[in-house]
Amino acid sequence: MARFQCFRTDGSGVRWRLLGGNNRVLGVSVRGHTDHGSAVRELDALRDVAQDARLEFERSLAGQWWWQLSISDVPIARSAQGFARKIDADLAAKRFIRRVGEASLDSSVMVFQPGHRGRTTNVVN
Repeated sequence: MARFQCFRTDGSGVRWRLLGGNNRVLGVSVRGHTDHGSAVRELDALRDVAQDARLEFERSLAGQWWWQLSISDVPIARSAQGFARKIDADLAAKRFIRRVGEASLDSSVMVFQPGHRGRTTNVVN
C-alpha cells in the first residue's frame, strides 16, 4: 500500500514524498513547507486534482528523463529519480498519479541529517 511521508532536511522546511508498497520513492514535493500542516494541506489539494494535473517531461544534460506534475501552472511534484527513456518516465508518472488517491499519510515527520546514516522521527499530533 502506498503512503505519504513527510520529512525535513537541512532547513528546506517540511517536504513530502510518496512511497510505494515496496518503500520505493514514487515522487517528491517540489517545494518545502513551513510546517507539517502546510505540507498535509498540499497533499489534500493534490489528491483532489491529481487526475487533472498537467504532466511535463524534461531531459537533463546527462540524458535522463524527469517528470513534473503541476496544478494551475504551479509545480507540485516531481520524479525522485531520472529515467533512461521517456516512456519509463511516463509510466512512473502515471503510477504516481494512480497511487496518490489510495495513499495513506504517516503522522510523523522524518528528519534526515547530513553526515548521519539513518533518521530520527518526530511524531506530529
